[in-house]
Amino acid sequence: MFKKKSPDPGKERVSAEEMLAAQMELDELRKKYGIEAPEKKEGKISRMISSFFERRDNREKVCVNRKKFMLLMFFTGAFGGHRFYAKQYGLGVLYLLTCWTGFSLAMTVIDVLEFIPFPVDENGNIYV
Repeated sequence: MFKKKSPDPGKERVSAEEMLAAQMELDELRKKYGIEAPEKKEGKISRMISSFFERRDNREKVCVNRKKFMLLMFFTGAFGGHRFYAKQYGLGVLYLLTCWTGFSLAMTVIDVLEFIPFPVDENGNIYV
């Protein structure tokens, strides 16, 4: 139906337009008969990355005092003090374990740039 004869016997070529039309027709038939499209398999690393972002987005925000958080960030940021205060214990331990490498100091600088523009409520709290 959608196949063109190719110069080589035994090999047939399909144009991109024909392939797209066939895919659209298949989607319409699946919709008509209530057949769900097969799920695409996701690799292990892709699943890990997806689950990380889902957990991060669905995590309950913790209310912390902005002044205390910023002071902890400046004075104990390389050791993860501000992360422990915000009840982010995993990141706090990561900062603590990498404090001698400079990684946690660089991450603290990024944290400062990230948390400065956070909106403050009437009590001076931010949600981290």
